[in-house]
Amino acid sequence: MSEDDSKTPPPDERPKEDAADVVEEPTAAYAERKPAVAAIPPSDISDTLKPPQLPHVNPDAITQEQVFAGIVIHIPGSVKLCEGDVIIFYWGRNASQTQVYHRVGANSIVREMCLSYHFMAEPQYGLVDLYYEIHRENQLIGTSPALRVTVNYSPPLTPKQRQRKRWISRRFPDN
Repeated sequence: MSEDDSKTPPPDERPKEDAADVVEEPTAAYAERKPAVAAIPPSDISDTLKPPQLPHVNPDAITQEQVFAGIVIHIPGSVKLCEGDVIIFYWGRNASQTQVYHRVGANSIVREMCLSYHFMAEPQYGLVDLYYEIHRENQLIGTSPALRVTVNYSPPLTPKQRQRKRWISRRFPDN
């Protein structure tokens, strides 16, 4: 055995030059708990919402020609609407969505749209409910009162019906 080998300590006794001393501190009790966050859901604003409006249209007698030509619908504002709220408007089973980009007043119009049955997936006739929902942070916070409209379906006229209509209009010229 050489002189150098005797001075070399065995591998278990060698000091570790690269490793720092590890100090384990006890964990604090508050670190284990999750911070208490008040997850308060947004309040319900349904009481401040007004039903959709149909200017220049009688909601009790909407003709087939009117719905195919397009009907203007106004969604009124609310003082509780905030920037970033999402409005989902329903015409029966058809839905349309938009976002509020600025604060609005109670007497303002948030959205004005023109709906036509040419562009709807499911045209409906008879009684149809019109309403909208307000969503904030992916939570429903309000539903407007429904406006119930009647969309009349007028079937195509046969030649006999056209002829009868002409006879009636000749007999009663005031009609």
